[in-house]
Amino acid sequence: MSIRKRFIRAYLFSLLAIGITPLQDAWAQLAQGEDILVHHDLSVELRPATHEMTAKDRIELDVDEQVKSVSFMLACTLQVQSIAVVAPAMTREQKSSSQSAAFTTVQIPDTFVQRINVLLPEKHGRKITLLWVYRGIVNDPPREPRHLRFVTPSETAGHIGPEGVYLSGESQWYPDVAESFSTYRVTTLVPQGWSVVGSGEKVAETDISGMVSTTWVVGERSEAFTLVANKFVVKTREWKASTGQRVDLQTYFLPDNAALADEYLDATAQYLDAYIRILGEYPFEKFAVVENFFASGLGMPSFTLLGSGSIKRHYIQPYALGHEIVHSWIGNSVFNRDGHGNWVEGLTTYLANYYWHELVHDDRQALEQRRMMLQGFNLYVKPEADYPVSQFLRKHDEKDNAIGYQKSAFVFHLLRQELGDEAFWRGLKVFVNRYRTHPADWGAIERVFAGASGRDLRWFFEQWVERSGAPQISLADASASKMKENGNGEAWQLTIRIRQVDKPYQMAIPVHVVMEDTTETN
Repeated sequence: MSIRKRFIRAYLFSLLAIGITPLQDAWAQLAQGEDILVHHDLSVELRPATHEMTAKDRIELDVDEQVKSVSFMLACTLQVQSIAVVAPAMTREQKSSSQSAAFTTVQIPDTFVQRINVLLPEKHGRKITLLWVYRGIVNDPPREPRHLRFVTPSETAGHIGPEGVYLSGESQWYPDVAESFSTYRVTTLVPQGWSVVGSGEKVAETDISGMVSTTWVVGERSEAFTLVANKFVVKTREWKASTGQRVDLQTYFLPDNAALADEYLDATAQYLDAYIRILGEYPFEKFAVVENFFASGLGMPSFTLLGSGSIKRHYIQPYALGHEIVHSWIGNSVFNRDGHGNWVEGLTTYLANYYWHELVHDDRQALEQRRMMLQGFNLYVKPEADYPVSQFLRKHDEKDNAIGYQKSAFVFHLLRQELGDEAFWRGLKVFVNRYRTHPADWGAIERVFAGASGRDLRWFFEQWVERSGAPQISLADASASKMKENGNGEAWQLTIRIRQVDKPYQMAIPVHVVMEDTTETN
């Protein structure tokens, strides 16, 4: 499961609706969308014993000159001490200067988030740097999920505590703009004996007065920065793919599971080598398997976060570790366009949970996976509760899982059958490369595969993605009539009539013919 920021475009619309955002600024932010917030240079000190954090965030913005204010989101348990507009030095000898920025704070109803509206200088250029200083407590201990555990991980808005640290984009632990994609430089300070894992590449680690300082850099645009910390036993292996690409493989395990590191590193190398050939260059410098202090199975940019119980149970199967590794490309490099459906989980499920078995020539298990996908849809999706794949956003129950993961995976299998292997795999590589560090939706998938195949695929996506339900077919009639002999023995003409319920689907249906001496499938 990949994880993303959820407070998106609807958030700004809600501010407009209740009249607390200047109209021209809100629409300007919506128009600029992902391009407003360019870079975070963040320094944060974590104190697990008291659940506290103190932070400074130097934020680089790119805004139109007419924009008078910018709205940020931050967890409501964090208090902003100051925000300053930083003016760059004009010469090497001159120091940069700053002036305080006025801001207002409003609690967003029914959320744990506050909206902070920062007034910009009257006359400003496109490039603006804001220096935030803030602190507070992040203490939301993980709770049992409201739904079945296999569907969702334990629930928390973020936690800093003696048992571990978990701060994701959804924790709103740093000031953020809705729908933004930015680069990051994050320096953390934690007690001695603790280790930090972050998105991207670790570029520095030093001891400072009984604390450990670590710096992480994300050089390509990303949706969010996730930070995890605990008393880990760390193991690193330098690895080179068959394509020549070098990737650091790592495990961050708690002491009880540290002996399992090599098993996970071996499995990681096997999956990466296979999927690099299918999807192209691995998009990060490292891949780490990180043990979490609560139940989870989450794919982050450059690492996966697995609960202790999963680690202990050798969670290296294709549907487990393989699934999270595929998210490195699908979801964490090519992003899902929020509010336009969720194609990410279906494609990841197809490539990991199903296609891996084809790769290793386990045809029996591949067939079993397809059967289980169909069985799940038939079992959990009632006609009155069904909805199109295009409307799936995230899973809350077995029905959502059957539609957004299983049926969606089958859509990609049907697309592959329709186009043939050469066009399908070529189109997939083009898609991953073209939309790297950018959001994509079902429309983008349709355009790329139509281009790769040279065919109009509107009917396919309208039928399988935008329409609810599934084909219901039956054999209405079958008859055989003897034809004139042509010198090669007896010849028969077989006529078959297929019945479909409701609006018919355009699809190929295999026919299995059993004769006295032979069997044929057409």
